[in-house]
Amino acid sequence: MRTLLAALSVCTVIGLAAPAYADPDDTVTDDAGFLSALQKVGIRYPSPAQAITAGKSVCGCLNNGESGLELVHEVKVRNAGFTMEEASDFAMISAKYYCPQQLSKS
Repeated sequence: MRTLLAALSVCTVIGLAAPAYADPDDTVTDDAGFLSALQKVGIRYPSPAQAITAGKSVCGCLNNGESGLELVHEVKVRNAGFTMEEASDFAMISAKYYCPQQLSKS
């Protein structure tokens, strides 16, 4: 039940996200912060470069209109070892570091 609630909360936050009006060229990413945040929640990765690429691809999915629930499911399917909670954490951390405009300001 906890993982379902985590997935639904990600969907709600991402689904109700307010649009941002930032110039994409002004966006500065914090790859080290992203990797550190993954480690803090217990998500391990064999390659930092692949983890960063996967994190940035989350934003591509969100920018293409994929819902939060679809995104969490896709993250879980592409990472067979992930639980729904880990997939949810990965999606939220990715959005926080690479496309914060997708997160609600409230």
